Amino acid sequence: MDITHQSSTEHPVVRHVMPSYTLRWLRLGWRDIKKSPVDALFYGAAFVLMGYFLSYYFSEAPQIVITLSALFLLAGPFLAIGLYDLARQMEAFDGQGRASLLHSMVAWRGNIQAFSLYAVLLAVVVFAWFRVSLLMFALFYDTAALPSIDDILRNALLPENLPFMLVYFGTGFFFAALVYGCSVIAMPMMLDKEVDTITAMVNSLQAVYKNVLTMLLWAVIIVGLTAVGFATMYLGLILTVPLVGFASWHAYRDLVSYQ
Repeated sequence: MDITHQSSTEHPVVRHVMPSYTLRWLRLGWRDIKKSPVDALFYGAAFVLMGYFLSYYFSEAPQIVITLSALFLLAGPFLAIGLYDLARQMEAFDGQGRASLLHSMVAWRGNIQAFSLYAVLLAVVVFAWFRVSLLMFALFYDTAALPSIDDILRNALLPENLPFMLVYFGTGFFFAALVYGCSVIAMPMMLDKEVDTITAMVNSLQAVYKNVLTMLLWAVIIVGLTAVGFATMYLGLILTVPLVGFASWHAYRDLVSYQ
């Protein structure tokens, strides 16, 4: 049993949902993990390995470590296409078939133009954030060599470092909020329907605008679960990433209808 990418001329309509829906999304996401545990853990393990890779190769370059950590969060929706597809398959099969891991790994081919443009736009944002982060390090640390990550963490709360921390994390929050708003339902929508990147992003921003409290809570939950994964030396990501990915698919289903 298989499913194909749906071409649709239906008009997407963004709905208003209560903040309590976030618990429903998590509950449904956990249900999907139990339905397809091996496939879910495959994607979770991939994120764990990525975390170790970043730590190993960039431990001596703090400006890159922080930027790549932001990339790790910002690129989540794009990297989680496979999880969205697994959730989509389980929804379509409704217990009458098994989700295909291979299908999920190539699901992006169904709307390759939209996903490709999104990847380009994401790369532009990440590159801009990378350049801004380097500029801030150069402005606030007037030294021949960039400080180590240990020096930054050790001196983070010193009064003289407060301007740097405020500017750096304020800028990071801006980039994260921008990408979150543009992608929170855009990626599942591009997987589900043959829509272009801009249309999907506009609907994503509209979903956030219509559901500010709900989407703010959802963002806090995503950050919290990601933080748990990082706090456990990345091992927690093996569960938190599939949970967020599956739950995000159900968020899309509740937030968008078609007429």
